[in-house]
Amino acid sequence: MEPVKETNVSTTSETHRKESIFIRILKAIGNFFKRIGLAIAGFFKKLFLGIKNFFINLIEKFKDGSLGTKLSFLILYTSICAYLAHIMYKYEKDYYEPIYVMKKTGKGKDDEKRVYLHDEFDEFTRRDTPVNLIKLFFGALTLFFFKFITAMSFAVSLSIKLTSILKKKKAKKEPLTKEDIESIKESTKWHASLFLRFSGIFYKKIRLPDEKILPIYQKYFGPDYKIDYDGKFCCYISNHTSFNDILLAMAIYGCGFISKEGVKNLPVFGSISVGLQSIFVNRNDNNSKQETFEQIIQRQKDVMEGKNVLPFMIFPEGTTNSGRQLLTFKRGAFYNLFPVKPNVILPNLNNNFHLGCGSTNVGINYGRTLTELFVQTEFIELPIMTPNEYMFNNFSSYGNEKWEIYKEVAKEILCVIGGFKKSDKEFIDSDRYAYCIKNKVYIEKEDFLKLKEQEKEKENEKEKEKMKKE
Repeated sequence: MEPVKETNVSTTSETHRKESIFIRILKAIGNFFKRIGLAIAGFFKKLFLGIKNFFINLIEKFKDGSLGTKLSFLILYTSICAYLAHIMYKYEKDYYEPIYVMKKTGKGKDDEKRVYLHDEFDEFTRRDTPVNLIKLFFGALTLFFFKFITAMSFAVSLSIKLTSILKKKKAKKEPLTKEDIESIKESTKWHASLFLRFSGIFYKKIRLPDEKILPIYQKYFGPDYKIDYDGKFCCYISNHTSFNDILLAMAIYGCGFISKEGVKNLPVFGSISVGLQSIFVNRNDNNSKQETFEQIIQRQKDVMEGKNVLPFMIFPEGTTNSGRQLLTFKRGAFYNLFPVKPNVILPNLNNNFHLGCGSTNVGINYGRTLTELFVQTEFIELPIMTPNEYMFNNFSSYGNEKWEIYKEVAKEILCVIGGFKKSDKEFIDSDRYAYCIKNKVYIEKEDFLKLKEQEKEKENEKEKEKMKKE
């Protein structure tokens, strides 16, 4: 007869107790994610039911109406779509048409040569096939309004969310807490991501293999430099090709950005940019530009000190380009010599339409995006760049000041990884190209700057006259 094995009751009960705690934790985590899933599903259900009911009511009214009412509705809708297509075509067509102009080659009157205008501004020329009026019309007829309404619903939702947070804090006279900042970031990521998808813009965030990145970084920062994605940095930087770059930064990082002053006054997007603590600049006002520079410097210091402020994205070029070259970098992101987190945006050619808008109107470019079935882009996240003495000593020829060396090294790294060409053109050249396109002439930068100064003086005189009358 086999002996009866003794069992340790206390050990068994302890094991069961540990297992039950573990199971309870798993159940709690499962219930938490289940509630989040149900909340998201409920939101989407209400959204799509609202959109569905809107169109159903519209169709029912259309069915119940007389033949004249139906024809009137069809004519009105078709006319609106035709008008939208015409506006987009009107603004875009000159950027595709061959334009030859006379360019001065010397001081003499006869020192001129005939040049192809688009080649003189290759940094801003369109990369895709010529704009097609019929394609724009059918895109507006079938896609534009559905994509616009659904995408804008998320923009409005984010605007309400950010405004409510700021109003509550303002009413209580309290600063934003760390929890508020995280809430804003996560909400921005979610809304911006859905805004992009319902606009038909699909993006892919990628990290390149370390063995590809490390030799590039070690060339500029030294053989002992180590790759770091998660350390402390003052801001994000990226190349700039279109309005969608801002949405990408919001969707991936939930951050603010540097923007033109006019954006602050836009409906929906103005309150979003304010809620994200974006920094605004008036390019036509030198005092405003200096104030913006000082704000950037201070914000970077606040971020590095760990204060409760939102991170922000800087596009050092200061304007959009065609996605083939990098323009002159501004000093703002690099002046403090703090680490920065670089990114590369590659607007892929898709369905004969390219996201890189060059000098064309960003609003018109987004409108064209809504007439496409979908477009694709890639967002490459790069390791943090930390300037050091190796860089300053070995690349001293890149500039007299340390920040000049830093910005040129950053530009060169983005060029290598993104496959871009370096250019010495800047945002004023984008405006100059638009002027040349509109007037079918070639104007040198110096002459264009004088023209802009004259326009500014005329505007100031008009404002003075208005002030006198008032």
